[in-house]
Amino acid sequence: MKKAKVTIFGLAFLLCHCQCSFAQQDSTTRPDVVRFAGGILHNIGSPIRWTKTDWKTVSILALSTGTISTLDRPVNQYWTAKHDPSLDVINVIGYSYGKPYSGLAFAGGFYLTGILVKNEWVRETGLMLATSLITSSLLEATLKPLIGRARPPLGTGNYDFHPFSGEPVFHSLPSGHAAIAFTISFVLAKRIESVPLKILFYAFAGSTALCRLYSNAHWLSDVALGGTIAWFSASEAIKYIANTRFVRNTKTNVTLHPNVGGMTLRIAFN
Repeated sequence: MKKAKVTIFGLAFLLCHCQCSFAQQDSTTRPDVVRFAGGILHNIGSPIRWTKTDWKTVSILALSTGTISTLDRPVNQYWTAKHDPSLDVINVIGYSYGKPYSGLAFAGGFYLTGILVKNEWVRETGLMLATSLITSSLLEATLKPLIGRARPPLGTGNYDFHPFSGEPVFHSLPSGHAAIAFTISFVLAKRIESVPLKILFYAFAGSTALCRLYSNAHWLSDVALGGTIAWFSASEAIKYIANTRFVRNTKTNVTLHPNVGGMTLRIAFN
């Protein structure tokens, strides 16, 4: 009898201090097309989630663009007065690097290569490029006619604005080439660890910035805002794609608690 009491006491003690639990994990990979579309919507809808700090940052960036605009005329005069064969080469490189077909080549190239060689890092990089490039393109394409800034060749100055204009000559701010070029470079520089390659990609983006000034296609502040849009698009896309690779894990905890009146079963879903 004494042995039986000890056994029962031991079992009761065990039940009082044990917690039986199991987890049901769902590690299903999200379809890339869902993550791609979700990333674009997430980026475009970011202002809805912005805090006061975020709005302060945006205000500072807007003020910075306005401050940079005071340098538009002297910078424009400096670069348009230059004619050098080496600058012509850089101009061609920068122009091509900032074109939409360049963005398509990088995003599509990385993504398809990743699928063909079954390399997750390469495929994810392609998806990040595609998401950020579409985001930056949508933003700059929306802002151009909305702001309606006159381009330098028009000769009316850097503070000539015609909002909601459909004329390309009033689509100076922001620079689309700069937005594409810096988006590509920001994503790739973030994804790689090689310092020489980081410098190379930023050099390509720099050649696009120089191209838009040298060719008299944009003001300095146009390029600056294009780069800012690229930074925002790339940063948000990288975080979103990295955090949405898998469907959110589900976990079910089952806990058994003995009490005076019997046993209590608790089930928690996380």
